[in-house]
Amino acid sequence: MITIKDAKFLANELILGTDIKSRATDTVRATYAAFVSGDEKAEKVLVTLWEICATDKPTLAVIRAIFNRVTKKMHKELGIEKRAMVVKEGKLAESQERGAKGDGASGDGGAENTGKEFATTKKRDENAIRVLSALLSAEQDVEIRNALSVAIDALAYKL
Repeated sequence: MITIKDAKFLANELILGTDIKSRATDTVRATYAAFVSGDEKAEKVLVTLWEICATDKPTLAVIRAIFNRVTKKMHKELGIEKRAMVVKEGKLAESQERGAKGDGASGDGGAENTGKEFATTKKRDENAIRVLSALLSAEQDVEIRNALSVAIDALAYKL
């Protein structure tokens, strides 16, 4: 059994996690809208967010669910005949249908998301934060800056 102090700490962590998940959803929605509108930089931001999240299996599941929910909804609203979007080979691509036999890659992440990719180290996270921080400092678009900030916050929280 946990103490009241531990319960309060856990509750605060859940609140923080829920807030980050909501911000990530809003960021993916805004950035994907920019991508659909033709903003080439938006794809790079979404791919970066996905690939960094893919270094941790549970986090990949969360970002995959966000991408799935957001992109399917936007496609429906805009009348776009596509399935949900995922990242494969460093690009946004339609997910495979469930049970579909493809190139051996899972329909929700691609072949590059192997067990080796999930081996997160502190150094790798720190390097990712440095890369994202450099992109953030050079970026002028507010929505893309927000997406980068969410990714940096998520990584820093893990450290």
